[in-house]
Amino acid sequence: MRLVYGSLLEKDETGDVPWLAERWSMDGNDYTFTLFADAQFQDGAPLTTADVAFTLDYYQEHPPVSNSLGVGDGYLVDHYTVVDEQTITITVKEANADTLSNLGSFVILPKHIWESVDDPNSYTGEGYLTGSGAYACTAYDGATGSYEFTAFDGWCNGEQAAEKIQFVPVSDPLLAFESGEIDITSLPADLMDTYLNDPSIGVVEKANDMGYKLLINYERCPDFLELALRQGVYAAIDRQSVVDSVFRGAGTVGSAGYVPQGSLYYNENVVQYPYDPEAAHAVFAGKGYSVTLLCGDDGDDLAIAEIIRNGLTAAGIEVTVEAHDSATRDGRINSGDYEFALVGNGGWGNNPPTYMRTLFSDESKFSGTNPHSMGAIGYSNAEMTALAEGQMYETDFDKRVELFQELELLVSWEIPIIVIANQSSYSMYRKDVYDGWMKTYAYQQAEQNRLSYMAR
Repeated sequence: MRLVYGSLLEKDETGDVPWLAERWSMDGNDYTFTLFADAQFQDGAPLTTADVAFTLDYYQEHPPVSNSLGVGDGYLVDHYTVVDEQTITITVKEANADTLSNLGSFVILPKHIWESVDDPNSYTGEGYLTGSGAYACTAYDGATGSYEFTAFDGWCNGEQAAEKIQFVPVSDPLLAFESGEIDITSLPADLMDTYLNDPSIGVVEKANDMGYKLLINYERCPDFLELALRQGVYAAIDRQSVVDSVFRGAGTVGSAGYVPQGSLYYNENVVQYPYDPEAAHAVFAGKGYSVTLLCGDDGDDLAIAEIIRNGLTAAGIEVTVEAHDSATRDGRINSGDYEFALVGNGGWGNNPPTYMRTLFSDESKFSGTNPHSMGAIGYSNAEMTALAEGQMYETDFDKRVELFQELELLVSWEIPIIVIANQSSYSMYRKDVYDGWMKTYAYQQAEQNRLSYMAR
């Protein structure tokens, strides 16, 4: 629905760009935004800084599910100053390198509609689909999940590239694509060659966006705090086999620095850990180690867990695999009830500075909330924490990348988390119907990206 509801800024391939705000400036904790003069809502009402101010107050009282203004249990904004109908200065409690993006991404509500709504989660009354985005929702069916969006002729910032966008549920996406019922769909890796030979079909790659890692609970397995043992784990696992047999070639062996290839922040100089079963055997043979490997019960998880088990067993570690449904697995990881755990999740290609902080900083590690973003239990590193926290407060992009790549290098030396592999996925589309698909530096889903539907 971000097609319908506008925010101050948007992201393109390299950074933040204007959306409803024509320009902005930063001075310490003060962020000043100037709206396009002709910005308006889809019912024709002008969009002014009164709506921005109202939204800031409303979200503090009624936090949305996706809340870029939230900071833990607190609120990013300290106060705001309305300069005039087009200009507002938002003062935050503490600024860091992501503050501009956070302030730029909350969607702005029409004050004249929402000021009388006390329960936004249940409201479906008049105007609840009135936004300020480039497209208006002109039809939807909640039962089937179909949506239609039509270009809003009052949009203030550039031209839309499509007149209508329809999201249509289908039972068999490949058949629907072949018949022309839909114009873009996922492309299975094993059918890549078949479709790439058709010159009328284009492909969008979500490079290395899915990733699998091995978490070690060092409180349960304290011996693995010894670096040589972690290096032995890396040497024991045939990670290329995961890419070839499980991902069908659609991916890469994971970086020991955690950030995948293709990211703006990727450090190609991280330490490499090749598959070396003889070296792994030299580390573990005769030591009598045994571990339980927790994983999910779906096909890919089980296949990857088997590759890990085979490698560690050959090295001299007795491995018992415990497979559970995702809810049970996640609950056990959240509570620390595991020794080794295999975790797979998407979003590795999004914004590494945010997730690296929650994985590797002792000050910001998530614990007991989400296994995708949890750091290593029982592992602590002061230098790693300093780098993970420090990059968040460096607003110069080049300097931030430099700090960040230092963090990656240190992570690759210390390897508190074992990165198995990253999986790429693909969408194919009909070039003669539409050819404007794009990804941003922080989000790889081209079909859900607002700029994919704008003339550029």
